[in-house]
Amino acid sequence: MEELKGHRKSLGLTIMSIILIGILMFPLLSCKSIFGPKEEETEESTEGEEARIIVYNDYGASLDIYMDGIFQFLLGNDSESKIYNVSHDEHQMEAKIPDTESIVATKTIDVVSNTDYTWTIDDPPDINVSNRYGETLAIYMDGNYQFDLVDEENRWIIDVSYGERFLKAIRVRDDQEIASITIEVTENKDYSWTIE
Repeated sequence: MEELKGHRKSLGLTIMSIILIGILMFPLLSCKSIFGPKEEETEESTEGEEARIIVYNDYGASLDIYMDGIFQFLLGNDSESKIYNVSHDEHQMEAKIPDTESIVATKTIDVVSNTDYTWTIDDPPDINVSNRYGETLAIYMDGNYQFDLVDEENRWIIDVSYGERFLKAIRVRDDQEIASITIEVTENKDYSWTIE
């Protein structure tokens, strides 16, 4: 009988201990983590505490991204990536075709506060050529034939590389040059030439 009483007493203490441990553990289990915030939470909480540059690539191909002449990362098409802990200063951004020194876009970003700055790299420059001359014209760029334009027609020369681009229009009926222009292509935007 004494042994049964001792066993019941021991069992009662064990049950009480389990209940007490459960009560003490409940507040800890309701926390998100007893080991501190998750990595994503840490990243969000540091927003506003550092300057970052977010780069978006809409160029149509993967690009090497440089800041102040230093390689940062390879950025795939239709992708974005961030440069963290950017100092308060002017930073020269460059996008290059991988494994070349061919620059397809540049931008200067003046970082003056701890916030996010963005740079979107658009598709390559294009030139829209419009014929208002009254006759069919053959269009050349840098000595290379592009297309014929009938009167009141316009067409695009797409994916034009940076630098000076020399365009000329030749009258088809007698091969006479009737107009020319030099366009300085310096950024990813649309350029135009109207021949009158």
